[in-house]
Amino acid sequence: MSTGSKHSNHAQERALSQDVRLLPLAFAGLAGAWASLHAGRAAVRWAGTALAWVAVAAATAGASWAVKRMRPERAVARTAAVAAAIFIGWAWAGCLHRGVAEPEAMAHAYGKTAKAEATAVGRADRAGERCSVLARPSRIDAGGAMRLSVHVRISIVGVPCDVLGGQKVSAVGKLVKPPPGARQSGTLYARTVAVSGRGSAVSRTVARIDAALEKVLADAPEHARGLIPGVALGRDDAVEPDLASAMKMTQLTHLIAVSGGHVSILLSLVILGFGRRRLAATAAVCFLSVLALLALVGPQASVIRAAAMGTVVVLALGIGRASQAVPSLSTAVLGVALIDPWLAVSYGFLLSASATLGIVCFAEPLTARLAAKAPRLLAELVAVPLVAQLACLPVLALFTDTGSIWGVPANMLVAPVVAPLTVCGLATALASPIFPWLAEAALVPSAMATWWIERVATTLAKWPGSGIGLLASFAFCLVLLAALIARKALGFVVVAALVAVTWWTGRRAPIEIADGWEVVQCDVGQGSGLLARVRGKTIMVDVGPQGKAAAECVEAAGVEKIDILVLTHGHSDHIGGLPEVLKTADVGQVWVSPNMDPEGNKRWLEAELKRTGHKPTIVSQGKVDDPDAPRVRVIWPRANAPAGAEQANAQSVAVLVDIPGGMLVTGDQGRESQERFVREVEPVRIAVVPHHGSSDQSERLARAADAKIAFISVGENSYGHPSRRAFELYSSADVYDTKSCGTIVVAGSEVASRCEGPRG
Repeated sequence: MSTGSKHSNHAQERALSQDVRLLPLAFAGLAGAWASLHAGRAAVRWAGTALAWVAVAAATAGASWAVKRMRPERAVARTAAVAAAIFIGWAWAGCLHRGVAEPEAMAHAYGKTAKAEATAVGRADRAGERCSVLARPSRIDAGGAMRLSVHVRISIVGVPCDVLGGQKVSAVGKLVKPPPGARQSGTLYARTVAVSGRGSAVSRTVARIDAALEKVLADAPEHARGLIPGVALGRDDAVEPDLASAMKMTQLTHLIAVSGGHVSILLSLVILGFGRRRLAATAAVCFLSVLALLALVGPQASVIRAAAMGTVVVLALGIGRASQAVPSLSTAVLGVALIDPWLAVSYGFLLSASATLGIVCFAEPLTARLAAKAPRLLAELVAVPLVAQLACLPVLALFTDTGSIWGVPANMLVAPVVAPLTVCGLATALASPIFPWLAEAALVPSAMATWWIERVATTLAKWPGSGIGLLASFAFCLVLLAALIARKALGFVVVAALVAVTWWTGRRAPIEIADGWEVVQCDVGQGSGLLARVRGKTIMVDVGPQGKAAAECVEAAGVEKIDILVLTHGHSDHIGGLPEVLKTADVGQVWVSPNMDPEGNKRWLEAELKRTGHKPTIVSQGKVDDPDAPRVRVIWPRANAPAGAEQANAQSVAVLVDIPGGMLVTGDQGRESQERFVREVEPVRIAVVPHHGSSDQSERLARAADAKIAFISVGENSYGHPSRRAFELYSSADVYDTKSCGTIVVAGSEVASRCEGPRG
């Protein structure tokens, strides 16, 4: 037997020798928590729990019996333990959900104006110009004070963006019931907010670090300004939208989330510095370091998993026992699921746990197998991202249907700079408030690393093979795996052929928007942007999210003047691209809804229009444009549209455009508001499906429109858009969605997109 084969066998033996007894219990607890929290109705919860119970128990019993050749009575006992874990997860999560997220004391307050006295929990989250914070209420008054558990949390929307954890927040506004499975007990859309107190010492320290880091990065390149806070601290709000999209396409998004790599580097540095002689002292320092990291970056799902796993390892170190990765991961997952069951429905947590499990179980055997054919470093660079990508597929399938063949190569290319960037990025952040000169010195290698990551992401995202179906991406990884472990020559031939075929089949020239276009549904990602030409004039409805996507579509269509720009409502995915569109084309009239909340977005929009010399026109049902412009009839909302951010979607502008055959263009209306204007709708040739194809659709509206062609403007998202229900309701039409088909062009009877035909 060759040396390479011996190493491979030893690696496989080490992987198989992992103690997996806790693994079924961990995933059983997650399954129970998921079943309890994910569904809204009790019957569905019970059904989901029962199915998970049976499936996991049967699989555990079968695996135990087959692999371990366990006696039947032990297999039965193992199965019973798994079933008990599922039940505990379900019961615990259910109790918390009913007692914390849906407290009976608040039931009468939903939909009413309430005054809340609360303490901010953590930092504020920014959405456009509007910020929200999770808070622990001490008192909520909506016509009567409520007695609340200390575990109750509410989200307060409309707070100052610099609010700190530990500060007191007094807010008055409408209290809205949370969606099913949400952690908070409700959302308060504040009309008035008062903030007092200094906040906690930890929050003030973190805020000081953030402010100092922002100052140090002020003159840095754009990729450094976005990626250094992302990689070092998990702050992803500064990443430029095009770069964020490219990183998502090439499976590099995990780089801007603090995870196990950060914890591993931190613990390694502590152990290296303190040594292994005084295990208890070293373990204590490791534990405090993990807590400090958690306080610095905040309670992100991936870092919670990593911190919990690191804590288990530290405890094992402190008592002088060797720790294995799988038992540590299982203990961490089970503990976190019991402490905070809402992590069971967190895609970030599930992705982190799945990737870690795949790496610790299969990366070493595959590395050893590949090391017999190539240098070990190269083998490890291939094995780790490949097994991680394969392990994450079940979770990815829950919220996306697209993938890329370049995920593994992209991670291979950036791997050498990730650890240096993490260390230097953290050094830049931590040194910035005390030693700015040291932060600026650490910034130099950090910026070089971020430049490389940007180059890799943006280049590979444009190559054929990005944006293919998730199953196709998974199949590619499986074939790649088979080719790598096959004979060297055969493997090389298979990989080369696979890449060549994928490249050739993935080659799609960008859609040429010919001069004779009639309607263009622009691919702007998760947002909306549409162009229509009527009687020699141009109308545009919405301008997509922040970035250049909508402007590039306008330019590609050869539009120099937009006669009417309709902004359906004030959400960022519909108005964020306005500055770039205004730079690209002359804009005449700007139509807006009577409700352009949230308030922060409304103020930003007003300022942007004022800066460019545009005065918006508030439109409502019955509005008809000037005779010399294309005929556009507003059918929703009514003039007395209610204000408030919670009503923004419902009060989106909907218009009928007088192209041949007619076109219905909607915003983000839900079923209830759709049915309020359904009487105004007539059969049309083209319809834009409301709210990115969400499941909250009116059957009456779909029937009244009776469209021949239906567009769904949608991108990568975690909301389940487009839904199966949307495709079913518009099944009589040729349905195209921009996530799958890119930009869609209608010219006469012809429809052009990167899809060979309609999706439904």
